[in-house]
Amino acid sequence: MIKLKDILNESTSFTNWQIPSDEDLRREFRVEHEMKELNYFSDVDEFLEKCKSAKHVLITPAMDSNIQYRSRTKSFDQLLSLIKGYRSYPKYRNEETLKSMYTAFKSNKKMDMPIILKFKDGSMRIFAGNTRMDVAFQLNINPKVLMVKVNKISVDDY
Repeated sequence: MIKLKDILNESTSFTNWQIPSDEDLRREFRVEHEMKELNYFSDVDEFLEKCKSAKHVLITPAMDSNIQYRSRTKSFDQLLSLIKGYRSYPKYRNEETLKSMYTAFKSNKKMDMPIILKFKDGSMRIFAGNTRMDVAFQLNINPKVLMVKVNKISVDDY
């Protein structure tokens, strides 16, 4: 019989979310906005300004279910299979970098907050940090994100 104490001991305590640096935000904009030809921000400066004024929000599994474009993988193997389809695989993302992310969470090392876009109609979409969110949820951690307001009406309004 599984005891509540055993379940609680399985969860990882993580308190080290950090705001991404301007350099990292610029890279995320280039990779997630420009390369994917999205039209949520007029330029990188608008994106940086929106990130600076973004709220820091702890995302629960219930909230996560309302965020579009999330993978919600349930295991290391599922997540590895997913990242194998990324353009950054295997040069920047691979099995070793994924393992190191799990280790970083378990060791409470600094981790950049994922970025969620929130639209005027209340809809939300992952912008950056899908993998970090998946790992966090797999380790029973509610991720803290930058909730960036977008002037567009909805996710599909571009």
